[in-house]
Amino acid sequence: MAPLGWVLLLVCLVGACFDSSQSSICSHAQCHYDYVTAKADCSSLHLDCIPVNYPDALIMDLSHNNISELSSDDFNGTFSRLAELYVDYNNISNVTSLLGSSELRSLRKLSARHNVISILPTTCQLSSLTKLFVDYNLITTFQVPECGRLRQLSADFNLISKSNRWFFLGHISPFLNISLQFNRLSGTLSFNIEPDFKDLNVSLYLDHNSLNFLNFHGALNTNANKVFKIISVSHNEIQSFVHVHPFPEELNIASNVMTHLDNSGFGSYTSFLKKMDVSNNSLQSLIQPIWAEKVEFLNADTNLLANLSSTTMSGFVNLTELHVASNRLLFISPTALSHLSMLQSLYLDDNALTSLFGGVFFNQSNLVELSITNNRLTMLHSDYFMGLVSLKRLYLAGNQLTSVNSQMFQLVPEILTLDLSRNELQLVDLQDCVLNPNLHNISLARNKIHDTNKVFGYCSNLEKLDLSYNLIQIVRGDSLSGRNEALSILDLEGNPLQCDCRLTGLRDWLRNNPPYVEPRCEGPKQHYGSVITDLDIKDFSCKRPKVVTDRKSLTVVAGQNTVLACTAKGIPAPTITWLSPNGTEIPHEWQGRFAILQGRILHITPVQKSDQGVYTCLVHNVLGEMNDAVVSVTVSTSPATSVNALLPGVTDIPAIIIAIVVTLFVVAFVIVFRQRCKKPEKGTDVKVVFRSTDDGDGTPDDTPVERNRYVPTPATKNPSCQIDDDFYEEPTVGKQDIVDDREVYENVDIVWS
Repeated sequence: MAPLGWVLLLVCLVGACFDSSQSSICSHAQCHYDYVTAKADCSSLHLDCIPVNYPDALIMDLSHNNISELSSDDFNGTFSRLAELYVDYNNISNVTSLLGSSELRSLRKLSARHNVISILPTTCQLSSLTKLFVDYNLITTFQVPECGRLRQLSADFNLISKSNRWFFLGHISPFLNISLQFNRLSGTLSFNIEPDFKDLNVSLYLDHNSLNFLNFHGALNTNANKVFKIISVSHNEIQSFVHVHPFPEELNIASNVMTHLDNSGFGSYTSFLKKMDVSNNSLQSLIQPIWAEKVEFLNADTNLLANLSSTTMSGFVNLTELHVASNRLLFISPTALSHLSMLQSLYLDDNALTSLFGGVFFNQSNLVELSITNNRLTMLHSDYFMGLVSLKRLYLAGNQLTSVNSQMFQLVPEILTLDLSRNELQLVDLQDCVLNPNLHNISLARNKIHDTNKVFGYCSNLEKLDLSYNLIQIVRGDSLSGRNEALSILDLEGNPLQCDCRLTGLRDWLRNNPPYVEPRCEGPKQHYGSVITDLDIKDFSCKRPKVVTDRKSLTVVAGQNTVLACTAKGIPAPTITWLSPNGTEIPHEWQGRFAILQGRILHITPVQKSDQGVYTCLVHNVLGEMNDAVVSVTVSTSPATSVNALLPGVTDIPAIIIAIVVTLFVVAFVIVFRQRCKKPEKGTDVKVVFRSTDDGDGTPDDTPVERNRYVPTPATKNPSCQIDDDFYEEPTVGKQDIVDDREVYENVDIVWS
């Protein structure tokens, strides 16, 4: 090599050595320092070094910078008080030197999210570190840093894919929470823990991976009676367990592909399991697994359970909370829950239950909450709730109930909350609410209730009543005052309330007890959309009813149909009643030949001779006043003398309309035909003959002059079609043939060619 080459190589090596010996610390960074919290905020300053000019900082935020290297010397002797360090969103690839620093004795939290770290070391000198976050990095192999007090280690969203091998947990904290969610774990995952600790309390979160089987093994010398507190493996592809020893307190296997819960692989150390989540699997049975005895919480929502029989839940004798919602339950046998005497909460929502067996809850004296929403119950019987002496919350929303009364709930004396919303209730009777003296909250929202006379004033301790989105028009003021002293929240949103003189009491009550959503008026028209409490007392008025008929007398031929109509006015809208000639009321329901439509139009189909007489339209409203109008009906058997033949009634209107339409069509056709005769159509040559009135020397010239003119062809070449002179236009063919304006031509003849 030439001397020059050696020199250049030496310079490069020296420069590299010099560069590598440079420290990654700096003292010029201008961070925001809070003297109260002792926090140095150095984020988003484009730093590529560790600022050492804040030695008293307890918290240092170096996130969103360009730091790529961390050396153990960067923190030595400088940050002895530092408790929290954030280096998120940098380019750090290695934290070995940082975890190996013996100077950061006070550091309790280290966050290095969103970097490019590829490995976690097992060596750790940070004796006070309790929380370590390395989410969103490039870690492929997992191992736990042996920091003596580490309580939380999160490595979510990495590339950890170590599978079909043992994960070795060495000298770890007995209360460590490990999170490896959203990684690439697959196949069978095994854990082994050193036998140094007799009892551990490790929580392990492995959700959102691709695991098929699990093999959890405790200390090999079996000294560890308890190893795991929580194991969560939801959203994987787990089919079963290989070995679990011993069982954790909580096991979450939700959202996997399990079809059954067998006893294989569970071992004999199942006494610790208290909470089990197997929701969103494909389980068709829950029959007596050996681990069921100590379970207190079981979530089996969203599976394929078709029924609950006497053997289904027999092993869960200590169960206090059971979720079997969103299954395919068609029935629950009378003895299915007989062994669950400790049960306090039961959720049967979103199934296909159409009824319940009486006494099905007979042994559930400790049950506090029962939810049977979104099923197909059409009626309730009081014996459904036999034995529920401690029940406080009952949810029956989303069923097909049409009526309820207080006696249905006489066997649940301690009930506080009753939800009957989203049913088809038309009648609600709470007159026997004394049977439920503690009832505080009732929801009757989104039903078909229009009458509230048996709803208000019977539950002395009722505090909240939801009647939103029903068909209620009126709430009497006296039903809200005096008898409902405890009522403070009344929801009437979405009802067709009529703001007339009957609603003044409600308006005053709502002003003193404003609801979450103010109800609005739907009538009368002048108040449509107005907030009830915004109206003055004078706006709530009533008017006497008035009635008019469209005719005083009517003659109709027997066998035809006829219509009698009357129009009523008043506030509130009057009620209309039709009386027959013998004075009896004609019902609104269709009966025989009589029907009342739209509440005011009487149809007789067909008319008989016996229908002759005077019909009365009677109207009245809340003012108690009545007004009437009469129509005299004469029934004729001779169509020729029928007044209807001369003066068509309502039933003849379609024929009249058809006749008018046909007449208009004929008239239009004649007009169009005449126009087509008057106006020639395009495409015919016409020869026009003129005679000049002047031959140039002042004397008339009778010699005909011909000009071809392209004009529309007449509709027909019938001599009866005349060409009006008004359609003549100045010839424009050939400028050389056009004489200036001094030439005047006289029209002689028009010849069609």
